[in-house]
Parts: sequence; C-alpha cells; structure tokens
Amino acid sequence: MDQSGISSEDKVLLYCARKTMEENIKHKLIKTLNERLNWEYIAESSAIHHITPLLYWNLSRTDQGKNVPENVMAQFKKVYLETVGWNMIFYHELKEILRAFRNVRVPVICLKGIFLAEAIYKNTGLRSLNDIDLLIKDKDLHKIKKELSNLMYLPLDVYPTRWHEQWWTRLCEDAQVRYANLKRKFMLEVHWHIQPLSSPFKIDINTFWENAQPVTIGGAETMAFAPEDLFQHLCLHVYYHHAKGALRLKWCCDIAEVIRHYGEKIDWEYLVKSSKVYGTEEPMYRGLYLVKTYLGTPVPVHVLSDLNPGISCITFEDMFKKRLKSTKKKRSWRRTNYLNTLAEVDGTWNKMRILLKDIFPCRKFMIHHYSVKNKALVYGYYFLRLGIALQWALFIVWQMLLYPFEVGSRS
Repeated sequence: MDQSGISSEDKVLLYCARKTMEENIKHKLIKTLNERLNWEYIAESSAIHHITPLLYWNLSRTDQGKNVPENVMAQFKKVYLETVGWNMIFYHELKEILRAFRNVRVPVICLKGIFLAEAIYKNTGLRSLNDIDLLIKDKDLHKIKKELSNLMYLPLDVYPTRWHEQWWTRLCEDAQVRYANLKRKFMLEVHWHIQPLSSPFKIDINTFWENAQPVTIGGAETMAFAPEDLFQHLCLHVYYHHAKGALRLKWCCDIAEVIRHYGEKIDWEYLVKSSKVYGTEEPMYRGLYLVKTYLGTPVPVHVLSDLNPGISCITFEDMFKKRLKSTKKKRSWRRTNYLNTLAEVDGTWNKMRILLKDIFPCRKFMIHHYSVKNKALVYGYYFLRLGIALQWALFIVWQMLLYPFEVGSRS
C-alpha cells in the first residue's frame, strides 16, 4: 500500500475499506488510532464514500472502544444496523421481481450492489444498496412492463412522444429504464447494456451473456457476470464516475473484494485479452491500479504492465479530497452525444420528427418534467424550452469547432 501524502484520517478509511483485515493492516490501523484524529472528518468522509458499515465492522473488532469516541462508534453502528435492515427488504423485493420476470421467461443478470452484497461480501450489512440494478436483453423490454405494473412499479421516464418510446433503446444515453415503487420507496433500474450510448468502448454485451453464470441471490435463481466480465463492469463504473468527479471508495472496495473472493479462479490472461478487444485498457488499468496501490489488493504485476496504456494515474488522495469538498453531482455535457444517437435513427424525416418533438414535447411530458402545478401555465414553458434548445445548439456548434466530430456506434 502506498501511504505517501495520505493523512492519518484517510489511512483509517483505507485500512477499514475491506471485509477482512490482514494482520499487517490491523497493526497499522491500531498504530494510527493512537494518534489524535479528526473523527468528524472521518465520519463525514465515510458517509460520502458509503463505507460507514465497513468502518463499524472493522473498528468494533480492532479498537474495542479504546480510541474511537463512543458517540462516533454509536453513529457507525446505527448506520450498519440500518443497512442490514434495508438490505433485507431489498432482497425480498428482488425475489418478487425475479419471480415476475421468470413468469414471462425473461432471463436476468443481477448487477452491482444487489449481487455484490450477498455473493461477494457475504454480509449484506457491509455493502449499502441504493436501488436494484438488473440487466435484461433489449428485446425483452416490452415483456416486463405489465409484470412490474402488477408489483406497483411505475416508469419514471415519460417519453416526449410515441416515437421516442419506439426508438428508446437507441436514444437512451444510459441504456436503462427506471422504475419506482412509490409506496415502498424502491428504485429499480433495468439495463440492456453496461455502457452509455456515447461510450467510445466496444463492449460486446452478447459475450457477457454467453459467459454469465447461474447464482442464487436473495433466495431466487438468477445469473451474474463471469469474474472477468464483472471486472470490466466495475472498472468502467469507476472510470465513468471519476470522469464526472464523483469517485466513491465503495466502488474501489467492490473491485478489491471481487479479486479476493475469486482469487486463483480469475483468468487474468482472458481479462487482458478482452480488454484489448473492447478498448478498455485504460479503465481496467486505472481501476486495478487504484485497488492494488491504495488497498493493497493482490493484482499481478504483469497484468498492470500488459494493460498500461501509457497514462499517469492521478493519486487517490487528490481524488479523495476533491470528492470530499463537494457532495453535489456535477452536470456533465456530452458534446456529440445527441447527434451521435440521432444518427442511429433511420431516415431524415424520423430524425427531424424526433428533434422537433424533443424541443416541443407533448403536454403530459411538460407537466411531468417541469412539475407544473397550474396546468394552464404549461404552454409558457415551451418558450423556456425553445430558449434552452437555442443555447444548446450554439454550445454544440462551438464544441464542433473545437473538436472533430465523429459519429460513433457501439456493439
């Protein structure tokens, strides 16, 4: 583990950011806990990075109330127990959703936290969940609407027109549809790909399906990515969020724990080979570099050497401090994304129809999107939307003058 330039408070976070603590890390943690620490900083940082349950888990077994303030440990324990309770409800909900999908013969792959908490961490209290992420095939999207409606899940995305719904798998940047159970306050994200529409990488999602392995999650039979494909997904997730200035230590923990869980079963040669085919050497290198350097995860040296695309890694401390300063998500602009996705639509008339309807969508969409209380005032928002569209057009032209425009597609 590289500790150069890392504060004692950040060291506590790094030492505790794991399910199982090795003896050498335990000794380092005990030594650091004897120092005078800013526990307010540690508590705030652990909450931002979503690793408070891991802090409680490790500190309660290492410190035993000697150095950690009692009120801080009580706060950590409260978060841990709340995570246990909420996750139990999440897995009950998952079981119902998987049963509904099975009724219409829709195969499902469990993604991210809902798989990791039970299958990798082996303790659902150690890994917090915000929603349920599932992957299905785009051809099955129409099959799940009624089933989810029966479970009281409503779509959060209101399409501007029926044309948008028809072309949704080509127009949706995040390759997902979002549902919410407003009564039970659950969020469900149904994906048909693991990368954004504007992604420069060439992920073959069909290969991921072919490699998928059967698992039992929440008492229900489902599927999960093969270890090597799981690394692709997790490292891409870290890469995309880091680009937005929103790196969380929890996501690095996920990568580290997957490595520790699968160990010698990981086919590193296939991982390197597939990364070069997909063009994901940089995301894979960054993700594996971070967990090896700052979490001490056993990543083979030759793997990093083979993946290294000739870049310099920003130090973890810089990202850590940057993330701590602002908890608000930054709004990111994708300079050619809209034009790229519009290029996927067949026919000039269809392109023009969607463009116009994006600027002037249906009344229902306007009321929903702008939370209009007085429906008689909804038409005034069309002038606002026109102004935004003109600003957006000028921005795109400016970006195209600065950067070469390339229309890309993905597998």
